[in-house]
Amino acid sequence: MNNISRIIVIALFFSVTHAEKGSSKPSAETLDIVRTGFYVAVNNEDTTVNLMHFIQEEFLKDQSEYPPVILAYYAALEGLRGRHASNPITKFVHVSQAIEKMNRVVEMAPGLLEGRFLRFAFFHQIPGIFGVGNKVESDLQVTMDLLEKRDYGFAGKKLQKDMVDYLLHTDRLKNDQRARLETLAQELNTTP
Repeated sequence: MNNISRIIVIALFFSVTHAEKGSSKPSAETLDIVRTGFYVAVNNEDTTVNLMHFIQEEFLKDQSEYPPVILAYYAALEGLRGRHASNPITKFVHVSQAIEKMNRVVEMAPGLLEGRFLRFAFFHQIPGIFGVGNKVESDLQVTMDLLEKRDYGFAGKKLQKDMVDYLLHTDRLKNDQRARLETLAQELNTTP
């Protein structure tokens, strides 16, 4: 059974046993499915679409009711649909919808680490024609500040280590930012 099939089976199991229809807060299991599935979705269009359907089933179709962390992932998935699309118009529509949702997440929860990180990662990769370049630097700074708080309660160490690793591989870091992140990466690599 490949990774995609495993995620779909796990998602279906949890959607039947831990339904959260209308819940304002995702269960740890649902959040884990979304986080894990997102890693696969980055390179797989089918997983992207299936994970979006999973979110819609778990939290209803009204996105204004989604918890901010779920909306952040949903927006990132919408952006991935744009990335996976071959038709330029479809690509533009999905990316534009993702931008709107990402901005809504940051308005709803400006201190949400995953929201800031996902928006940074998405905006960092899209062309300047979308007019989001002015948000990239501030999202990077806020993401770094939140990572440096070393609060692993909601977003665990492994997830934060992945974020730090991603940031270290971008071309947007100034020397002082790189040094701060390298220090944090060393700490995350040596602590259990």
